[in-house]
Amino acid sequence: MTQTRFTVLDETQRHPDLAEQIDRILHRVAPTVKEISDLPLPEEVRFRLLTPKAWRDEARKSHHRTLARDIADLELTSQEIDAVRAGLRIMGFVPVLVWPVVLGSTLAAADGRRETIIAPRALHHGGLLVDEPALHQMVAHELVHQVQADGRSGAVWTTFFPQKRGITGRGASAVLEGHADWADHQVTTRLFGAPADHRQSPKSWRYRTHDALPGIRRLGPSRAAYEQGSRLITRAVAAGGTDLVNQVWKDAVFLPTEEEIADPDAWVRRIERGYLGA
Repeated sequence: MTQTRFTVLDETQRHPDLAEQIDRILHRVAPTVKEISDLPLPEEVRFRLLTPKAWRDEARKSHHRTLARDIADLELTSQEIDAVRAGLRIMGFVPVLVWPVVLGSTLAAADGRRETIIAPRALHHGGLLVDEPALHQMVAHELVHQVQADGRSGAVWTTFFPQKRGITGRGASAVLEGHADWADHQVTTRLFGAPADHRQSPKSWRYRTHDALPGIRRLGPSRAAYEQGSRLITRAVAAGGTDLVNQVWKDAVFLPTEEEIADPDAWVRRIERGYLGA
């Protein structure tokens, strides 16, 4: 069995204690994440602590890497490519607006591996530095995202052209965030006796100001993606266990439709039919 290598890099050179704390949390939550998800851990799990500026730069680079991968993999017209590039130029300001309210972000790195980028100042603004259960929740949540990516075995869900990749954008978001939300609640309940909720952590004035900006929550996964997705996963696990849920990582055809997001039982029945070969 391959041993997972955990790497936590303090690229700010100002938060060695936080890097050590996150490393300890990773080692603490990883066995539970593996057990409850019934998915293997990646060979390497990488977390990077960045300054806000470096975090914003990495977020922008990630968008451009997504487009480059789409261009390499898909048959796109010049008009389609130009439209996305124009959108990226227009949306270049987004990381400036969102960084104080993003506690962690897992993305494809320049070397092709998954990594989680964190701005420690965002953890300060979000109240996680004084809320141990919530910090565990965030680390577990982002670790699950790395596990999900590894479980997809190269299938690409992060794309500007979901239909060309045979996925539904909303369905992918609901499954990714709902599964991670469900898992982090399971992990923190085991560790602390009740599910942690980072939304209850004490927020700074800057966090509250950015969080109140009109439309700010439309710039990332919606609250509905977490809440509806968590209900979706909870229902599927109750009906058929993690084996049923984990079919979605093997084949994107099992991603929920708009109708199935609102009707988890219909989604469960469809996966069961495919899983059992009916």
